[in-house]
Amino acid sequence: MEHARHVFRALLVLVVALTVFILGRGFLVPKSYGLYGPYRADNVAEQARIRAPRHGGPESCAPCHAKQATERAAGSHKTVSCEVCHAPLSVHVVDGVVKAKMPLDRSYTLCARCHRKIAGRPEKFPQVVLDQHVPVAVEGDVCLQCHNPHSPKP
Repeated sequence: MEHARHVFRALLVLVVALTVFILGRGFLVPKSYGLYGPYRADNVAEQARIRAPRHGGPESCAPCHAKQATERAAGSHKTVSCEVCHAPLSVHVVDGVVKAKMPLDRSYTLCARCHRKIAGRPEKFPQVVLDQHVPVAVEGDVCLQCHNPHSPKP
């Protein structure tokens, strides 16, 4: 019976420690923690208020660049955002005012990022072995000599 008191005390200390841990965690951990992953979900909205979005998506380009938007929407690049090939919108426009000319990368390396033949890509995805596809040296804007980047079917 003498040893039973020690076991009882140890269990009591364990129960008190567990209760303090659970209550402390309830007060210290924010309610939104873990809602979408291992972080505080409220932080997403806070960061959006602090930092202006850099990307606008194709719908932000269409009002000023209707011709290119129409070509893109009708072509095989309709699922590719303008900002994948061009810079983020914030480089070109800020608060609806054009701040700088949009940088253009006309090199074959831009096209090759997605279209270079790689064994892991789906077979139906247009892939090119550049040296076999192009009759001239693979350099500069060789892709744009035959393809419109907004609607690339030759």
